[in-house]
Amino acid sequence: MKINSIILLIILSLCGSGTRAQSGEGVAASNKKNNNLTIVYDINTSSKTKNAGIEETYNGGIKTIMLQNGQARVRLVSLMRIQSLYFFTKDTALTKVLMTKESGKKKYKYQLSASDWKQHNAKYDSITHSLLDETKSVAGYPCKKAIITIPAENKEVIVYYSPELKPLDDHIEPLFAGIPGLVLEYMHKTSDGNISFTASKISFGPIDETLLQEPASGYILKSYDAPVR
Repeated sequence: MKINSIILLIILSLCGSGTRAQSGEGVAASNKKNNNLTIVYDINTSSKTKNAGIEETYNGGIKTIMLQNGQARVRLVSLMRIQSLYFFTKDTALTKVLMTKESGKKKYKYQLSASDWKQHNAKYDSITHSLLDETKSVAGYPCKKAIITIPAENKEVIVYYSPELKPLDDHIEPLFAGIPGLVLEYMHKTSDGNISFTASKISFGPIDETLLQEPASGYILKSYDAPVR
């Protein structure tokens, strides 16, 4: 099975409403524990050519991250496909990751152990980042700029993160390991242009537990093939 090194998925409609749902002490009290979080990113692409290629299929999409009591789900939907990542933990340690392909006539799911997931993201083991003084506001939060360098891919990712908000666990977003805050905007440069993710909605309210549970039926279980290192 070939899995894109950057999993681009977009949600059509899920919970999470209102930008900057809480502020000041309210944010610190709720988010520092990271018990509940829903964050929606708008996905946009820019192309240097008339034929944008595969990047254009992600333009106008949405990526949603849902986190509650240590369980997490990342769901994105594009013109090409709909996919999700489910993260399951025990005593804060990652135990299992589930990848699902939800679009098409047949639905598939792939189960990964914690070591499988670590191997899948091995290219991020050598990343470095530079924290800069430049700032901007994203979804109502003051953010600082950082540049992440990925030596394995010889590329850079520009990010804006909010020090007010607790970063996600490294296993959810391995690319952002070491960034001292929640990343609210980031941009990948491609050969044909750029793909950017910008937070548009952030909520700290309760999440329907069924959205975080492993799909029980309707999916074909397939074996996971680790990427060749």
